[in-house]
Amino acid sequence: MRRALRHAGLALLLGLLAVAAAPYLALRASLPRIDGAADVPVLAAPATIERDALGVPTIRAASRHDLAYATGVAHAQDRFFQMDLARRAAAGELAALLGPGLIEVDKRLRRHGFSQVAAEVVQRADEDDKAILEAYAAGVNAVLDGALAARARPWEYLLLNLRPRAWRPEDSVLVGLSMYLDLHDSSGEAELAHALLREVLPAELYAWLHPLGTEWDAPLEGGVFRPAPIPGPEVLDLRRGEARALALRAPPMPATDLEGPAMAGSNAWAVAGSHTADGGALLANDMHLSLRVPHVWYRARLVTADGETVERDLVGVTLPGLPMLIVGSNGHVAWGFTNSYGDWADLVRVETDPRDAGRYLTAEGSEAFGVRREVIEVRGGAPVTHEVRTTRWGPVVHEPPAGPVFALAWTAHHPAAINTRLIDFESVRTVDELLAVAPHVGAPVQSVVAADAGGRIGWTLMGRVPLRSAYDATVPQSWRTAGTGWLGWREPQAYPRLLDPASGRLWSANGRMTEAAKWMEFLGDGGYDLGARGAQIRDALLALTSATAEDMKALQLDDRALFLARWRDVLLELPVERAAADEAVRGRRALARKLVESWSGRAAVEDPGYTIVREFRRQVLRKIYGSLTAAARVRYPQAVFTPSRQFEGPLWQLVMHRPPHLLDPRHANWDEALLAALDAAIDELAARHPDGLEASVWGAHNTLRMRHPLSESLGLAGRWLDMPPVPLPGDRHMPRVQGPTFGASQRLVVSPGREAQGMFQMPGGQSGHPLSPFYRAGHDAWVRGEPLPLLPGEARHTLRLQPTAP
Repeated sequence: MRRALRHAGLALLLGLLAVAAAPYLALRASLPRIDGAADVPVLAAPATIERDALGVPTIRAASRHDLAYATGVAHAQDRFFQMDLARRAAAGELAALLGPGLIEVDKRLRRHGFSQVAAEVVQRADEDDKAILEAYAAGVNAVLDGALAARARPWEYLLLNLRPRAWRPEDSVLVGLSMYLDLHDSSGEAELAHALLREVLPAELYAWLHPLGTEWDAPLEGGVFRPAPIPGPEVLDLRRGEARALALRAPPMPATDLEGPAMAGSNAWAVAGSHTADGGALLANDMHLSLRVPHVWYRARLVTADGETVERDLVGVTLPGLPMLIVGSNGHVAWGFTNSYGDWADLVRVETDPRDAGRYLTAEGSEAFGVRREVIEVRGGAPVTHEVRTTRWGPVVHEPPAGPVFALAWTAHHPAAINTRLIDFESVRTVDELLAVAPHVGAPVQSVVAADAGGRIGWTLMGRVPLRSAYDATVPQSWRTAGTGWLGWREPQAYPRLLDPASGRLWSANGRMTEAAKWMEFLGDGGYDLGARGAQIRDALLALTSATAEDMKALQLDDRALFLARWRDVLLELPVERAAADEAVRGRRALARKLVESWSGRAAVEDPGYTIVREFRRQVLRKIYGSLTAAARVRYPQAVFTPSRQFEGPLWQLVMHRPPHLLDPRHANWDEALLAALDAAIDELAARHPDGLEASVWGAHNTLRMRHPLSESLGLAGRWLDMPPVPLPGDRHMPRVQGPTFGASQRLVVSPGREAQGMFQMPGGQSGHPLSPFYRAGHDAWVRGEPLPLLPGEARHTLRLQPTAP
């Protein structure tokens, strides 16, 4: 009996182990095949995918068509779930994958009709472009359900109990359209808020609150912006009458409305060979995006060769879902992007036909609203039918029960503005050629900074720019009148560009790049950034007489708080000893002052002084902007009024000049108002740090939270999918842009023709599979700011793709 019990116990233990091991074995079976050989029917000649110790592939093929196929293989092996999310986000098909919680998100996304846009883009493409998209799709599908399929479906689909859907050429276009959603305002909310503010506030006050720039401006052409005079008491007097009553009546401005979401921005700069140590031009680029797992970019080296003759040798980052290099070098020219923040979408005030609510008025008369019925598939639920009303100008995006109807005109809705011409960057040989190609590229409009192997540098805009008639595009307008609205697209020769600047330096940091009036006339205002970050980059570059790649790396990691230095001075000049409500308040103020006096002058993880100064400015902004816009916030309590990114100019004017008529009536004088802001900052930090103000170090606020979209659903096990939380230096108004979920999505330094000396950093890892050794490979180096070689290392794994014999 004892022997039988032992056998039974052993059998039970083995059974339990088998049950426990089953998920692991299934997960392991979904790992991609990265060694060996496979026969595939699409290739014209053999191709290889060689991965180094970090999983970075060097993909070699005999033609651009075969290179696209092999790139599709590599992307699908390492990042298919990410590709699927991107195409579904653009198409509004997330609920079919992730369940009913995404139905409302899908409804908002479906109004753009991106599935139809993508189909038309592919239909309009020339035969070569179609062939490349089709080859890429074939490579992806070979991994999903073909010769290169793993023993199990991708692990995410095992977890969701779904089968992945095949890839189509249109899906690559949808991935490109998903970047429009990341980089542009697709809601029109900012224009609506501007319209409400303009309706309520005096015109002079509204204009002063929304300047075109500040003393921080760092354009490539033109000077800094001179601020307008502070509006006088005849415009607004917060100490008297109705303005005083409204300021006292208005609730405190929510802290969430202060600066809006983190900017999808970037840094890019170049130094001409005449100003570098070795005579070669240098390019640096770090694109600032949301940080998530899997990471947005995929490193790769892409090579085509006819025998021994190399036709193209590209290195940099690709976007899973697209078959071309996004940013990097082709050995002759290197390029980097920053988001331009032009105005690429307009809200159109739609005038409904008073005789028929199903029609609206145009220059030609009454026209019926279009109705598009969208069926939203739902995982674990019944399909949902959703109707989208459309106009000739775009879909209806705001249709309140009472009030005007608004449609959205957006470049992303126009197939003519979208194409795969970015692939032409791969074959340019000089900066001149790249600047000539850039205006023809159909992508979200970007500032492009480029350098070539001859030591030259240049800047221009990439993407299609709408040609507007004469109207104020910052607020909704009616396009009913003939000749109003968008009249077509800007001609390539009209694009601003700068080649071989006299200074030998170029810089771009999401700010205004040319003279203010010229910039506004060509691009409009899409919320371009305050110039503080760009100015810090410019000044650092101009201080270099013989620049090196190490200098570029150091500037990318520059976390000096130059922007906040003057706010520190304001705080330290406050009479903190002034009698307060109690001794505890005076004690907290004194401690805050002591910590600020010893700050590091950087956004350093161990520095509480930086945190205090930052929060002090934030509270000053909150209180001042809140009182200046009180009338609008009282009339429209549900609206969100976010200060212009250029509001730092007016804010600083008030702090310096302290006009009595614009002082919040809750305070007797400006010192008292600023002390109240300091007290609010201390209270805010104390609520987050019960252990005391000394614990409010910047790293406690700026801790990386880089998460996988499925990790939350897995509870504690989900932490296994996320990158480790770690305090990081850097902040918003400095070159090292960093937040908990936002920051440098890559850091590139390269001299064209000297790629072997190039540097690269990227968060996350190459693979999206948690059992892959490449899942976190390279992430720690990004956290530490330690660059890795730009070129992939020695091949550790080789997958050979061979044409199927006829």
